[in-house]
Amino acid sequence: MLVALYNQWSMWNGSRELLNRSIEQQAHLAATAFEQWVRAQQQTLSTISALAQNGTTDNAILREYLNSITRTRPSWLHVEIVSPTGDVLLAQTAKKWNMQATSIETLRSEIDVNRSLVVVTEQSTDKQLRLISMAMQLPDGNIAVARIDGASASDVFNQLELPEDHIIAVFDSNNRLIYRSQVSPEQLSLDISETPLQRALNRKQKGVVEMESPYDHIKRVYGLAEVEPVNAVVTVGAPAVGLYGSARQQFNQQLLLSLLIACLAIFAAFLIARSIVVPLQELIAAARAFGEGDLSARSAIEANPTIQELGLTFNVMAEKIVAREEKLKELDQLKSDFVSSVSHELRTPLTTIKTLTRVLQKNAIPETDRQEYLETISSECDRQIELVQNLLDLSRIESGTYHPTLEETDTSSMLRSVISLHKKAAETRDLTLELLIPKDPLPPVNSDPAALRRVISGLLENSLKYTPADGTIKLIAGQDGEHVVVEISDTGCGIAEEDLNRIFEKFYRGRPLAVSSVDASTNGDEYDACLSLEQVPGIGLGLYLVKVLVDQMEGRIEVKSPVVNGRGTSVAIVLPIYGNPTEHKPSGSPPQEIILQPLQIV
Repeated sequence: MLVALYNQWSMWNGSRELLNRSIEQQAHLAATAFEQWVRAQQQTLSTISALAQNGTTDNAILREYLNSITRTRPSWLHVEIVSPTGDVLLAQTAKKWNMQATSIETLRSEIDVNRSLVVVTEQSTDKQLRLISMAMQLPDGNIAVARIDGASASDVFNQLELPEDHIIAVFDSNNRLIYRSQVSPEQLSLDISETPLQRALNRKQKGVVEMESPYDHIKRVYGLAEVEPVNAVVTVGAPAVGLYGSARQQFNQQLLLSLLIACLAIFAAFLIARSIVVPLQELIAAARAFGEGDLSARSAIEANPTIQELGLTFNVMAEKIVAREEKLKELDQLKSDFVSSVSHELRTPLTTIKTLTRVLQKNAIPETDRQEYLETISSECDRQIELVQNLLDLSRIESGTYHPTLEETDTSSMLRSVISLHKKAAETRDLTLELLIPKDPLPPVNSDPAALRRVISGLLENSLKYTPADGTIKLIAGQDGEHVVVEISDTGCGIAEEDLNRIFEKFYRGRPLAVSSVDASTNGDEYDACLSLEQVPGIGLGLYLVKVLVDQMEGRIEVKSPVVNGRGTSVAIVLPIYGNPTEHKPSGSPPQEIILQPLQIV
């Protein structure tokens, strides 16, 4: 029932809004009509302005034109041209009357504010006459002033054919009455300074307001519209009783009908309540239990299809929430592991640096040992710089401010340079590092040189970490159509199958395969050559950054593990040749086999 009453009230408000919109549109029409009337009068002043360019006091053509105005336009009672000091230079009067004319200072101040045509109102000593004063500044600084009978504006308003009980009024920029339909002499001189209408005009209010008229004390609904060229306001007022009466009567009738329908609806609702309320209560109980922590709570509604669908939707939502909770737990664990790894990565090298520095400061040691300590300190510093650089790059990538600059990059020179940088590290770990490239120079690729160097170095460093001693790491490169393929393969332990799809995730560290190998030097004794995650430094950012950089260079990366005899890892980077369009492989298609040209060992 309350809903029905609210609907009826909404209908009443809607009807009232339509009526208000209608009265507001009428005000805009009246404002447009008055603006057109003002522009028609302005054309005459513009003609006076044009004729006054050749002089004022001795201009016979101008005098004749002013005379013709007062003869042919009954509403134009007086025309004059005055100097800025108030001296009348030229005047023409249709008839004599006593009036309180607006001073030249008032007109000049209005012109300074409006910068154009000024329309104000004046009251003659004859209470029966209301004047409209229109002033325009001439090119020579003088002012043309026309005084027009305010009643003449009724002609343009009569064309609107508004209902007889609608009152049209026009107020100038100082909120003084210029025109009002159905006005008496007493009303023309009435002081309305402390009335709601005056306050609305002072606020430059627009739209629709409902208030009592200060002229006849009838409550009206007023539409207010501004005439911008002259900063005037036009109001159209309709009696509130006449405007809202029929709508209010219709509202009362519909309200009675709604009450009857509401009673019938209550009876019908009582009949079907049990078929709806009971299943909903079960759903509420399941939702409450789920909200209190019972993630296994589900809806088992078997009612009408609509409520059953609601229950199924709740169950789907619950499953998604459970999955999200599991994901959040996993992310929280990754964050904890990341913080732990970063702490370890920072603490261990710093401890080494601190220890070796104190040894160098306090002890006299042989030069060979001293040089070895310094190299260790330098290596640990480089390791810290790399860690900080990875964290900075992660921040730039996450914020979207990292953008590589793609340009022509010499592939062969790049690969030789990277191999040279990692040669000593490979020798230190008893690893064989090979570079295999075609005899002919590789075509240049379209990439960021610094980013490409970092990608290849990162993959080589990863292979160096996870490849046991006496292993082999190969850097192979060749051309495949419009692309250059760079492959890094090793004989390490490989990557677990369940980790292959996640090794490029942020902070994720894949586990090496637990593979036993046979070393000839041990006479057949088997040993586990694979290192645990705790034995290998890293925080799980290297491969993530590699994947991001390759994607931003419009390339792609492919991983295969194990490679041979259940061990080894192969990572291939495919980059577009400089000057050729990037090849876009259809989504879902299997990776193509990489075909390389004849290679040479360097």
